[in-house]
Amino acid sequence: MLNMALCNYIVSILGGAIGACIMLAASSFPMDFTENGPGPGFWPFALGLALLAAALVLFVTTFCEREILGKTEVRLVAAANKRVYIMMGLAVAFCLLISLLGFYVAAFFLIIAVMRLMDYRKKKGLIITACAALLFIYAVFRLLLHTQLPGPVFLE
Repeated sequence: MLNMALCNYIVSILGGAIGACIMLAASSFPMDFTENGPGPGFWPFALGLALLAAALVLFVTTFCEREILGKTEVRLVAAANKRVYIMMGLAVAFCLLISLLGFYVAAFFLIIAVMRLMDYRKKKGLIITACAALLFIYAVFRLLLHTQLPGPVFLE
């Protein structure tokens, strides 16, 4: 039988390991501040540090409340978890599609898929929301930050 304490320990260890890997990978990029702002390694390093800190907080909290959490049963095959598993699959598919179709096309499909997963069904609303979100992302990253997001593999 799985209990919440065991699941929390597993998640905290995995989260801490992922956070440490992100920090390690980001440390190979410059992090010092210049007149243009922080170096390219700063924000990924900060994200990895935040993930590591959250994992540590989860681990300590679970340890302090291990008796209560040890009695709480976790059912991974519950019907209520179906959307969570679908969302995990969408995240993996999005990561794979970025390299094939590019960020904007993959994000368009992801936004629509997530909205449908959350039971939004109006086609016009789906397309308008996806296009507006992508326009915003383009404006921020391409126009303001002058950052090129990944394109499709066949255009490189």
